[in-house]
Amino acid sequence: VPSFNGSSHLRYRGLAESALTWLDLAITFKPTTPDGLIIYNGHRMDGTGDFMGLYLNDGFVEFAYDLGTGAAIVRSHDRVELSEWHEVRLSRTGRLAILTVDNQLPVEILAPGAFTQLSLPQNLYLGGVPNFGVVSPQVRVRSAFVGCIQKVQINGRSVAILAEALGGANVDNCPHPCVARPCGEDGECIPEMDYFTCRCKPGYRDHLCSRGPPSFRGTDSFFHLKDATTMEAISTDPLDINVRFKSSSESGLLLWAFTGSGFVSLGLRRGALELRFSSRYREEEMLVVHNSSTVHDGLWHRVKAVRDGSTGLLIVDNGPAITQQSVQIRPPNKPFGPPDVEGLFIGGMLHRLIGPVTGYRSGIRGCIADLVINADYHLGVINQSAIRHNIGECEV
Repeated sequence: VPSFNGSSHLRYRGLAESALTWLDLAITFKPTTPDGLIIYNGHRMDGTGDFMGLYLNDGFVEFAYDLGTGAAIVRSHDRVELSEWHEVRLSRTGRLAILTVDNQLPVEILAPGAFTQLSLPQNLYLGGVPNFGVVSPQVRVRSAFVGCIQKVQINGRSVAILAEALGGANVDNCPHPCVARPCGEDGECIPEMDYFTCRCKPGYRDHLCSRGPPSFRGTDSFFHLKDATTMEAISTDPLDINVRFKSSSESGLLLWAFTGSGFVSLGLRRGALELRFSSRYREEEMLVVHNSSTVHDGLWHRVKAVRDGSTGLLIVDNGPAITQQSVQIRPPNKPFGPPDVEGLFIGGMLHRLIGPVTGYRSGIRGCIADLVINADYHLGVINQSAIRHNIGECEV
């Protein structure tokens, strides 16, 4: 996933006659500044004549184009949120252009005059241009895009953003699970905002182009990781956890992260998921965010959990974000746990420790997959050099 820093750009063959009468454009991006040129293609090197450009202007998405008789500019209803992924769709047929941003209502505009065709023989630029002299003065920003551009689709065809580029400058990698190559040597990682899917060769049996994800049996069945990279990842604040799981047990520990100064845990209690974490401000307090959705049905569920200081957030599948939390008081002078529960536990913990340390009687009976911490740290748990206890293979 390419990252653009404000002095970056990628260059491609222009759309030429392929956008003559119609153009369908879809692009997924995550901006970190409110202004910047996202994509541009023009007719002449001096910025005159036909052009089309998509850009951010004061946080609004704008699409500008000129068919030869004057520019038209269509603007999104609302500003986009910075540092979040957004999907923009643009459809142009003749003089009419329709812009849709995320779940906002579509907005449309008609270009002035009688001309209906768009000729774009110059190079197409993504993320910026080497010189803004090539950009039409009708484009209302004069700065390059800052952030990540994940997916570009033009007239129904997905663009291989890096592979198809003819040239460019100052393009880096955006933090993303795909950077860690979770699909292995024989799979292609396809970004999907903060997540990914793997495009696998025939013969592989799971979605990570490898063996099936690990299964856990509930008692003394877990992974334990305590390497430096894992410890650094789970020590951050805010801490963002994304994971998929399926469970047949009504209660049990799904995940436990402990660094010595505090803990975060995910688990099932009476069939619903809960996020628990230690308070950063009062040692005796433990905060609990509880989701009421039933998840012990043996089906796959996706969870997003965030610990940000003394605030927690929990999202199950496509449900609402739950932030309401309760406070529980731990017994005085009781530590979070002995040193041998430091690190990241997945699926459970040693039976003699799990109850006193975590408050759960056992781990889950089920499967865990696609664990991602802080968007850029993917744990392919079946391949990690971790301590393993009674791990099976999940039926995909």
